[in-house]
Amino acid sequence: MIVDYHTHTSLCKHGEGDVEEYIRKALALGLDEIGCSEHMPMPDGFDLRHRMSLEEYYASYAPRISVLAEQYRGRIAVRRGLEAEFLPGADAWIEKFIEENDFDYVIGSVHFLGKWGEVKPLFHAEYSEQEIERLHIEYFEAICASAMCRRYDIIGHCDLIKKFGIRSTPKIEESCREALKAIRSEDIAIEINTSGLRKAEQDTYPGKKILQWASDLNIPLTIGSDAHKPEQVGLFFDRAVALVEEFGRGRISLFERRQRTEVRISRLEAA
Repeated sequence: MIVDYHTHTSLCKHGEGDVEEYIRKALALGLDEIGCSEHMPMPDGFDLRHRMSLEEYYASYAPRISVLAEQYRGRIAVRRGLEAEFLPGADAWIEKFIEENDFDYVIGSVHFLGKWGEVKPLFHAEYSEQEIERLHIEYFEAICASAMCRRYDIIGHCDLIKKFGIRSTPKIEESCREALKAIRSEDIAIEINTSGLRKAEQDTYPGKKILQWASDLNIPLTIGSDAHKPEQVGLFFDRAVALVEEFGRGRISLFERRQRTEVRISRLEAA
């Protein structure tokens, strides 16, 4: 079995293509499952340039996934996922939205540090060299808290903060290890996200050091391309499969109706 659980379309405002184009690409690659995981709507028009609105979710995203899941049944499993924010101060709204909708899985991601109304974005932002270590620590503290809130099935791109430059200090490593312990204690999976291989980091999220720590804790793995174009579906999955073999005993997590199972991973074989 091989899946891609992290994809975005034009609904996220910085992606391209319709959901069906992603499904067709997944079929051509020989994927067994494709997950649709748009950025969740947020209240008060927050960050609308990077996510669908509430109206778009109910009018377009949710019904479109349902129709396509039925249309492609027997050829490929189409899972309705969500990339949800972890953002203190908006917790009640986020929890209510997740609970009221029928997802197969929810990815919890940290894209903002701080709390509602006082956020520091982790995209389209620059920070001074003096701020970078503290940003890393705050990021892993947020990952830790996102695991402890018991809201998510998968923790997304769990070392995304290295986009500001890879840093390794005792304090950063300690905060990262604490985050992984929380993920393990709540029995949550982490994804091997291959999008960093398309970027300056030239590395997966997370990289090998963190994957080794995760393996030592027996944290479940899944994989996602974080595709923002149909042609990015399954990109660099040869690397992802090798990492699952090395750090995940060759097994990945699958999700349906928010129930997790583990299966042996397979390599891509074009249909």
